Amino acid sequence: MRSSNPVKRQSASDYAYNEIRKKIIELEYSPSEQLVEDNLAKDLEISRTPLRQALYRLELEGLVNKQPNGRLRVCPISPEEAKEVFKVREALEGLLTAEAARLATTEHLHQLEDRLELMKMAAAKDRHTDTVKYGSEFHSILQSISFNLTAKRFLEQLESRIERYRRISGYKNPHYKPSVSFNEHLAIYHAVKERNERQAEAAMRSHIRRSLHSIEETLQSYTLNR
Repeated sequence: MRSSNPVKRQSASDYAYNEIRKKIIELEYSPSEQLVEDNLAKDLEISRTPLRQALYRLELEGLVNKQPNGRLRVCPISPEEAKEVFKVREALEGLLTAEAARLATTEHLHQLEDRLELMKMAAAKDRHTDTVKYGSEFHSILQSISFNLTAKRFLEQLESRIERYRRISGYKNPHYKPSVSFNEHLAIYHAVKERNERQAEAAMRSHIRRSLHSIEETLQSYTLNR
């Protein structure tokens, strides 16, 4: 059983939650794909009780849906949901980025610079997966700077869905250009470094609106739901 494996000393439930969440976000499990408990328990080498605990957490996050017949499936995606999620994300991240411009320390700026350097190298080699990954880390650092716990808590509740839509655009849109994303993050960084709260918020909001447009474009062109 998985509990005998000392990997990161996670509980079986936490292990299952993290593994299934990762596969949904990374699109290894497709939107609307059916999930079979027996298969999941076998693949993860855990019992049904911790698996069900993990699946319940994923239901609360909007990644897994229990159908009337009791079967489980990955939640579908839609332009409507993307628009709702990203409009809320825009408001929350805009607020947090403005605060980051006011509160960022030299160490914070160094952390942001490190992620930008990694993004730059990934973008130059057209590595979409790494560009998305380092971009996500850049956002996380900005959010950590703020003391607004309420905004961060609301954003945390949306995190799983935000990350899935980020990857839909970054992985599935043939017109996605990593260099565009890098340049947008660079503009955000400069505004934060200059402590220009208004410009930092505007740059973040503009970046998120462009991201939403890319997601909507992807969903119009490709059938990702089964």
